[in-house]
Amino acid sequence: MKKFNMFIFVNKSFCLMILCILILQAILASSTLWIVKLSQAVVLKQDFSLWLVLFILSLSLIYIPGPGTAYFQSKAIFSSFRKYVDMFTVSFRGRAQLRTNIEFKQERQPYLNNEAWLVINEFVGFIISVLTTLFNIVFNIGILGFIIDKKLMLAYAITIPLITIAVKSLKPLVTASAKQAQADRTAMMQSLLPAWDSILIGNQLNIHLWKNYFIDKHNKANTSALKSVLFSELTTVISMFLVLLPIIGTWVWLIYQNIGNEVFLSMLIATFPRQVITIFHVTAIVAYASRWNSLKTRLEGLKSALIITEPINGGTISWNRIKAEKDNTIITIASMNSIQDITQDFSPGRITLRGDNGTGKSSLLALIKEQLSEKAVLLPPHSDMFFEFSSNKNLSTGEKTIESLDEIKRSGKLQLLLLDEWDANLDKNHIVNISEKLNELAKEICIIEVRHRS
Repeated sequence: MKKFNMFIFVNKSFCLMILCILILQAILASSTLWIVKLSQAVVLKQDFSLWLVLFILSLSLIYIPGPGTAYFQSKAIFSSFRKYVDMFTVSFRGRAQLRTNIEFKQERQPYLNNEAWLVINEFVGFIISVLTTLFNIVFNIGILGFIIDKKLMLAYAITIPLITIAVKSLKPLVTASAKQAQADRTAMMQSLLPAWDSILIGNQLNIHLWKNYFIDKHNKANTSALKSVLFSELTTVISMFLVLLPIIGTWVWLIYQNIGNEVFLSMLIATFPRQVITIFHVTAIVAYASRWNSLKTRLEGLKSALIITEPINGGTISWNRIKAEKDNTIITIASMNSIQDITQDFSPGRITLRGDNGTGKSSLLALIKEQLSEKAVLLPPHSDMFFEFSSNKNLSTGEKTIESLDEIKRSGKLQLLLLDEWDANLDKNHIVNISEKLNELAKEICIIEVRHRS
């Protein structure tokens, strides 16, 4: 999991984003130092112009690293998302048999289409919030501790084990609720897959059934999301009260010990607003720790979407029920070896697979594609594979098939072309034209096709 996160998120823009956050918080924390020096000079009736200038300057300079943070944040998100898409491509490239597995598609496609982008955006934003808060706490506590009293540093240090106890105690509830929320959210996204056709075609029966299905998934996702938020916020509230005890106690003790010390009290009073903000930041860290359990679960979901942990059915092939027709001769297929024998190790020619519906002809083409990998091109029906002509939305199905074949031919040396029901939904003229084109191609490469029509 750690290697996965490192590979996905660590890039040049991500590091520069962190550097901008560090610079911004260092400048902001310096204002605490200058306000302390300013209050000392006022009480002691000394010249305070230098400290006033530095204080104003520190508040002005913080606006310089801010745009840099936003700029590199955007670049880091896009870079990380591209890495995830690349990993998804590597994980499933050439797994042609899984293409027709509807359950597998519904489970994994939402991660590629939206969940990855959402989680990556949330993670990078989370890192910005955490580091901004953490750097602010460290810098300010360091300054307050060394200039006012080191007991303040001790008080904040005591909050660390208290926060840890609170977060770990509620971690199982937060993690379980986050995992359930992600599963229900993914299921809700899956329920949108049949929405397009159901809505646009407009059959009352289909819309009614789909809408009931979507509402059910929506309600479950909403309930589990609220439950996840509730447990996260509960952790924050409990931790907040635990954090306040040692810090407020230290304040009271320092004031009591220095009642007659005007310089000390002036510094303490001058930094009260910053100390209050620091307390809120400490409690925010608790919220982030709780939120991290939820986010970590979503990150694990992204990783799991890249892995196949058990065999997935890619389709059953009934070898004894599929025949191959070559040069008007029908040949029985018994295995992949039969395919190689019939094609003479995929030498040029045109072969048509015959068999009843459900015998596994499409699955056989997918299996051949998987085994030959880059040596074969598979052209399934009704696919969204990208071609140069894909941006032209005015082409008919027949025209798209012709363009596809032309692009495949231009792409380079090819050993095998696999066509699955290329003649489905085509008129007679297109079928004749494409068939003639395939006859020409068959003089150069091996073509194995499944015909929709006899």
